[in-house]
Amino acid sequence: MSGASLKIHLYILRQLLVAFLFAVAALLFIALPGIAVNTVHKLPNVDAGILLRFLPLILQSLAPYVLPLCFMLSTVAVFGRLAADKEWVAIHMAGIHPLKTLFMPFLVATVLGGLTFWMVSNELPQLKKRQKTFLVQATASVIENLQPGKTSLQLEDFMLMAEYRDPATGIFKGVYLRIPENSDSGERQSDVFARLVDIRTDGTWVEVQAEDVQIYDPETGDHRQVGTLSSSVNIDKRVNKKREVDSTRAKYQISSDLRKALASGTLSPKKDREYRFMLHYRGTMFAIFYLFLGLGAATGLLMRRGTQLGALAVAAGYGILYYVFSMRLGKELGLDSNLPPWLGAWVATFVGGGVAAALLRKAMRR
Repeated sequence: MSGASLKIHLYILRQLLVAFLFAVAALLFIALPGIAVNTVHKLPNVDAGILLRFLPLILQSLAPYVLPLCFMLSTVAVFGRLAADKEWVAIHMAGIHPLKTLFMPFLVATVLGGLTFWMVSNELPQLKKRQKTFLVQATASVIENLQPGKTSLQLEDFMLMAEYRDPATGIFKGVYLRIPENSDSGERQSDVFARLVDIRTDGTWVEVQAEDVQIYDPETGDHRQVGTLSSSVNIDKRVNKKREVDSTRAKYQISSDLRKALASGTLSPKKDREYRFMLHYRGTMFAIFYLFLGLGAATGLLMRRGTQLGALAVAAGYGILYYVFSMRLGKELGLDSNLPPWLGAWVATFVGGGVAAALLRKAMRR
């Protein structure tokens, strides 16, 4: 590789990395308010520190879709700038084949593709479990560290309302409790009025200790009075009540476990198809960077006479169209048709690759 050629490759690499980082920052700036609102909805009444710790778990789930899109936008920006500033002509005049300008972007695509493939194969399948664990821990932390003066607490069907809370001991006084049904112990839901209530958590359960208690059974209408009452409320069961997942689904298993299950030969035909489709679908998350490289470079070069904003909008349209096509039609073909599962997973990539090759060929001939 000559000195001039090396300088051009390094120049393109530098421009590409700067544009990529800018694209990531811009998308995060747009998406973060919505992500923050969603996080607050999932974790009401928690402090800012817990919210900030939960945000990375949300961002991880978006990374396989944000990184390829940002990479395509950066290639559009770089090659569009090369063409607009006549640097593309200078590269031709230097005797460098146009395809060689894709060398550094190809390396970046390989690195990002490998990172994304590792994430979707090993990290993201377990993300739901980590989110559920974090939600339980965050809820337990809120209960253990109630804000000063706070005299009420609700955890799904468990409710506490008090007249007063001792700031030194954290004990509630003049308390109404709604204790939910406990299928494990056979306890029915009941309304409790107590003079004193002390609440503790062990990270998974809320332990309630009440004194001078009157219990009202809403089903029978009976009242009874007892000296003390102990009850336990499962935090995980209530926090994740609407987030129960089927752990046998392919999307919640790492790729190595999917391969082991397929090799065992014990899967039903439906599960076998689902697992094979998921393995191939995760493979497309690596190949998508090469596809978006071709589309991005071609779009930037072909739309050199227009505004760069227009080229970026077209590239974003490519990305959205690809994801819709892959997630909807590709999934339907891979899981519910008579076609091989791998074909459903790769059909969007094959079609997009054909379009990218045609556009790139046209751009390179200009």
